[in-house]
Amino acid sequence: MMLETLSIAVWDTDKRRGQSLKERVEMFSEREAVVYCGDPAINDHHDVFFLSFNEYGEPIIKTARSVRLTGEDVFLLLVCERGGDVTPFFRPLIRPNGVLFHPVQNTALRDVFYEIQAEVERLSQAGEIAAFVFKSEGVSYRLPFRDILFFEANNKKINIHTIGQEISYYDSIENLASMLPSSFVRCHRGYLVNTMQIEEMRSADMELRLAGGYRIPLSRSFKDSIKEALSK
Repeated sequence: MMLETLSIAVWDTDKRRGQSLKERVEMFSEREAVVYCGDPAINDHHDVFFLSFNEYGEPIIKTARSVRLTGEDVFLLLVCERGGDVTPFFRPLIRPNGVLFHPVQNTALRDVFYEIQAEVERLSQAGEIAAFVFKSEGVSYRLPFRDILFFEANNKKINIHTIGQEISYYDSIENLASMLPSSFVRCHRGYLVNTMQIEEMRSADMELRLAGGYRIPLSRSFKDSIKEALSK
């Protein structure tokens, strides 16, 4: 698994410093990074998150906590002043994966990304990476399975639906079904649904209602499979 499949984010109270760190991170990440400047809480999931700051205290600890809440699998790196007390961050609710110091050296960033890639490959081989990796129009994507609502067959393509996003790539629904975890079940000839995202099964209307207000068809031939999946 290449680094280009990982989404990267940088957070900093200083916009200029955050932009500078973003540019240096992109030298090693192979993918454009997202920059947040001083937002107190982070709600978007990213695979690798650089939390950069120079003032210690409860506000930054809360921000670190909000990053961890976006995903247990986030690689959270603290970027701070040398000599500062980072022990308050090393608690069960935050669990940073490492610490870098201002000014961040390129060698330090290189080593961090080497270690992240090695860990991602190790977890992937162990079957512990809970994400769907694919390419669309030359761009590599890595979507956490928990964020995917359903897959929809569209001619020779597959449309991947998340809340607020739709991405297409070339594949068949049959091949896709053989690659997915058991939480994804066929509900129609052209649909694979994430059963963890089903909010309501309407047998009378032959449809499933999902998180975010999405509705997808339910085929009679797959109705029992959906019932069984929802009963687990």
